[in-house]
Amino acid sequence: MSQQADTRLVLRDGESPYPENWSSIKQEMINRGLQYDTAWEFYKSLESSATDTVLLPDEIPDWTGLYERIGTPLVYDINDTPYNASASLKGEYAKMYAEQVAEANAGRIWDPHSGCGQVRGYPGFLKNGRPHEFAVTPHQTWHIGQARDEIRRIYTDGRPHTPEEWAYETEHGDSIGFWEGDTLITHTKDTNGGWMGRVLPYLSIAMESVEIWRKIDNENIQADVWIYDSEALETPWYTRQIYKLLPQEEGDPLRLAHWWNCHDPNNIVVETEDGGTTFLDFDFD
Repeated sequence: MSQQADTRLVLRDGESPYPENWSSIKQEMINRGLQYDTAWEFYKSLESSATDTVLLPDEIPDWTGLYERIGTPLVYDINDTPYNASASLKGEYAKMYAEQVAEANAGRIWDPHSGCGQVRGYPGFLKNGRPHEFAVTPHQTWHIGQARDEIRRIYTDGRPHTPEEWAYETEHGDSIGFWEGDTLITHTKDTNGGWMGRVLPYLSIAMESVEIWRKIDNENIQADVWIYDSEALETPWYTRQIYKLLPQEEGDPLRLAHWWNCHDPNNIVVETEDGGTTFLDFDFD
């Protein structure tokens, strides 16, 4: 009987998944993003320098298994601490985040994404604390998340983005990409903006991104991500996301939960007699 995965790889205080010279590497990556005014310009530069963007069936990298995003889901940048996002927010977006932090410090935290039916969306999906799975083919790659049954499709068959006259904003946006060897390079646009998650920033519909994905060893998939948003951010927001392969027993493979239900993590909130709220009583019936 296969097992359903539900594990958290939260870092201890002072622990880091990055190399010792990470601060200098991170600054180099930040500077790399600053060379371009838009994510699309960055993406096209990467595409123009690629020597072979076609992935043949016998070249598909092995990303099989279930992975857990390293770090607490309370932060998008693993280097951050909760309530202290490193994004260079501006205008009303800086104000909205400051208001969230003030409310959280006063003990008032809300997170409608933890309820039923509301997906996290992109880019908040990247930091989800529940297992992730990747389905890689020559023509598209699916990034699947257990939480909220989220699925993001990245098309690598050479198609362009949806034409402007047909495009509209969605939770995960429109993602295209190409392969350079074992590395997947993507561009995403046309998200519906909105909230990244609990005590995290809001972004606008102008948000776009570049990602560089690669499996760096037998256990870890790494994604370098640059978020651009002319409405919400002063400068691109760079992060490195790492997904670690979950161990599993031979012959007893892990699998994602078949269907995300808010009853499973006990996210049903009910009113109490005194007018307050609490979670529904937990039982196994």
